[in-house]
Amino acid sequence: MEHKSYPRLGEELYTETLENGLRLQVLPKPGFRSRYAVLAVNYGGVNRSFTLNGTRTDTPAGVAHYLEHKMFDLPEGDDGMERLSANGADPNAFTAPGITCYYFRCTENFEENLRLLLHFVSTPYFTEETVQKERGIIAQEIREDQDSPDSVSQEENKNPNEVKTESNINNTKES
Repeated sequence: MEHKSYPRLGEELYTETLENGLRLQVLPKPGFRSRYAVLAVNYGGVNRSFTLNGTRTDTPAGVAHYLEHKMFDLPEGDDGMERLSANGADPNAFTAPGITCYYFRCTENFEENLRLLLHFVSTPYFTEETVQKERGIIAQEIREDQDSPDSVSQEENKNPNEVKTESNINNTKES
């Protein structure tokens, strides 16, 4: 692993890129009981396409947020969030304009929780029933966001000269 030292911060960072392109970063925190794991992918709300093996694929608006939710479904019929929680972890995920992150915090069972996190994000599982269920959940999230004073205030106070992008126009039930 590549090692970088940040003496002024008292931090050490270890980085390794695996054969499959996954970049690992380890930031040891001696003296802390809590341990964190974050899996971040460079695909977020503004991304509308990706290239795999030289082939470009276009995706609909909102697909990153949708996939963020669906990655917790497991073929065994379980929910990754529930399994992490039952194992003592505090899991969550978020989609930002250019990134989607899956993460957890725990004080025990770190390695087992990390294996579970890697399992559910690398084993996509879709059925017609779960797809329809997730559409309803995301539609509810959007309604809650549109009813939030913070969100409404931010939208109303945006710069009127701001250029509209996919990230600020695609958060609708239709997308």
